[in-house]
Amino acid sequence: MELERSIDISRRQSKEHMCRITDLQEELRHREHHISELDKEVQHLHENISALTKELEFKGKEILRIRSESNQQIRLHEQDLNKRLEKELDVMTADHLREKNIMRADFNKTNELLKEINAALQVSLDEMEEKYLMRESKPEDIQMITELKAMLTERDQIIKKLIEDNKFYQLELVNRETNFNKVFNSSPTVGVINPLAKQKKKNDKSPTNRFVSVPNLSALESGGVGNGHPNRLDPIPNSPVHDIEFSSSKPLPQPVPPKGPKTFLRYQ
Repeated sequence: MELERSIDISRRQSKEHMCRITDLQEELRHREHHISELDKEVQHLHENISALTKELEFKGKEILRIRSESNQQIRLHEQDLNKRLEKELDVMTADHLREKNIMRADFNKTNELLKEINAALQVSLDEMEEKYLMRESKPEDIQMITELKAMLTERDQIIKKLIEDNKFYQLELVNRETNFNKVFNSSPTVGVINPLAKQKKKNDKSPTNRFVSVPNLSALESGGVGNGHPNRLDPIPNSPVHDIEFSSSKPLPQPVPPKGPKTFLRYQ
């Protein structure tokens, strides 16, 4: 019984082992299949990596080529642009010089024209000044000049007459003073009074000067000489000055020129 049991147990164990082996083989095949697939995938990935590496290298070379071409194009474009700008600058410089020369020529022409106009205006101004200086006198100007000349002649005659009157009055005054001195035996002393000099006697006679100064009015008034007194001389005929009482504190009035011609008599 035990043998059968042990055989049975061994059979079971063998079956289990066989089943286990079968499962392991199946799993082994599955894993090998998976490994083969992974190998294929790894190979495919290697191929992809190599392809990508080649493509990357190609792209890098393409980028370098494009960069080189772009740099070359940029340089060519810069050279073309510089040439174009130089040409435009040359054209603008030439236009500027041409316009400058034109403006300078216009300025010189305008300056010459202004000089000619100025010369013409100067000639015209000189002619106008000459015409102005050589112009004929206006009738009203001639009339005014004639009137002014007549006024000057009349004033000269009046001044001449006043000078003659003044000379006559001076001579008349000297004549009257001489007569006064002869009548009243007066001998006025002309000069500076020296208070330290010795007083002369009343009976001493000093030589009388022919021409003496006019006596002071205040002295005459204090001495009682004037209108209403027997010692005063007669006034000059038709003289308005003698009609006014003199005062030492007030100035003499201005003489009034005579309205009509007068005849003066000289005392011999």
